[in-house]
Amino acid sequence: MKLYYSKTSPYARKVLLLAKHLDLDNDIEVVSTIPLEADDAFLTVNPLSKVPALSQAGETPLFDSRVIAEFLLDRAGMNDTGRNKTEILKRQALADGMMDAAVAAVMESKRVDAEQSAYWMERWHSALDRSIACLEDGTVNALESWGLDSIAIACALDYICFRLPEVAWQAKYPNTAAWYERVIAREDMQNTNPRG
Repeated sequence: MKLYYSKTSPYARKVLLLAKHLDLDNDIEVVSTIPLEADDAFLTVNPLSKVPALSQAGETPLFDSRVIAEFLLDRAGMNDTGRNKTEILKRQALADGMMDAAVAAVMESKRVDAEQSAYWMERWHSALDRSIACLEDGTVNALESWGLDSIAIACALDYICFRLPEVAWQAKYPNTAAWYERVIAREDMQNTNPRG
């Protein structure tokens, strides 16, 4: 299998960390990819020109981190069902929404000042604040083990710290900050740090 990966993508990081957690990382060749400079070979894997994307010989390529995560969980025989699965997917959806808002804010900030939208920046920052408040109000307490949901949330929070340091959320949300400090010290999180 080939995982098309960008070090700064929180979505790709989520998939790579999940693969490592499931002991599937030795089955995966990581292909460093810059989506904005995608060549035709990558575009045949993901016509949307986004990472992560996963290809396997003789199979249809997979893209979108949620789809790839489901595939990896199935392959490892670790895909829960029922209420537990629903709760995990809800927490992953919250994390992915945080990533969406953070990436959108980062992209907006790269526009020339005259073209930036204060309305959209405020909307995305508000979404991040409400999401972290949701974590603080109990969601973070449900993250009992390292798995899909905790990996996704860790990647989302670290991306915010990496790309949007002005969103100084730690003092306002101390329980979430304490959880984040514990997981960011993990070896796998350190090995996938996008800052280096």
